[in-house]
Amino acid sequence: MKKTVLVFALTALFTSSIFAESQTLKENEIEEIIVKIHHEAEQGGYGLLSVNELNQMLASKENFVLIDAHPKNQFDLAYIDGADNFEFQGTFTHKWNEDAPSGSQEAYKALLGENLNRKVVVYCGGNKCGRSNTAALWAKELGYHHVFRMTSGIKGWQDAGFPIKTTQK
Repeated sequence: MKKTVLVFALTALFTSSIFAESQTLKENEIEEIIVKIHHEAEQGGYGLLSVNELNQMLASKENFVLIDAHPKNQFDLAYIDGADNFEFQGTFTHKWNEDAPSGSQEAYKALLGENLNRKVVVYCGGNKCGRSNTAALWAKELGYHHVFRMTSGIKGWQDAGFPIKTTQK
């Protein structure tokens, strides 16, 4: 029953961001994305957030770390105000140098901070992007207890009409 409710909640959570692609995606393809994300979160031991939940956290000035897992050039195009950039690859290999080729574990730990109980929220491009999964898994691997992934990423954030930042002129 609990899994059924969770899958239903995930369906509702991601339908809005996937809906924009629904003209090209079939229902079974959407379902595959939802179930894949559910399995990743369950296996990784981290939670999932919607864009609305993240927006509320930002509006209430909640104390947490926000990580954008894109490559720097994509981060510079569009990111959520307050996010720090740390690039991860889309497929988790459990090998730091392959998963995060642009930075060290020490640099990631420094970005996340010393408090292992501080909430960590990661995101990347969208529901099909695996970079946020890799970032969440490494945060858990490094001992952080309250890790969350906003899977609809910057695309879902923009689709919801929330503001972005850019370094582009």
